[in-house]
Amino acid sequence: MQNFDLVLVWLGFFSSVFLGWYYFLQARNKERMALIERDKDVSEIYAKREIRFRFPWLKLGMLVTGIGFGFSLSLVLWVIGGEWGNFIDRTKGMVPIALMILFGGLSMVIAHYIDKPKNR
Repeated sequence: MQNFDLVLVWLGFFSSVFLGWYYFLQARNKERMALIERDKDVSEIYAKREIRFRFPWLKLGMLVTGIGFGFSLSLVLWVIGGEWGNFIDRTKGMVPIALMILFGGLSMVIAHYIDKPKNR
């Protein structure tokens, strides 16, 4: 019985992929026929567009710097000791994580405003 269930799952998967592809092609064909009937130029609509992707090195660098700064600050507070060292020990290490998230988010906001004039 287990093999039969597995066969049904695979049959359902492949039939859904096939039917999805079939209806996609059918809808695209109807759309093209409607454009041809209205004397529209189909080549402009389906022309390949140039995809321009730039990796956000500035934002990634600012994020890593902010996380490093938050971690370094938590280490300094822990090494200095006193009330801050006891506080970090009592919170079971949540202060370094919180500081890394805080400074990481702050650095992302700063990177957004630095990168903003370049996008215009």
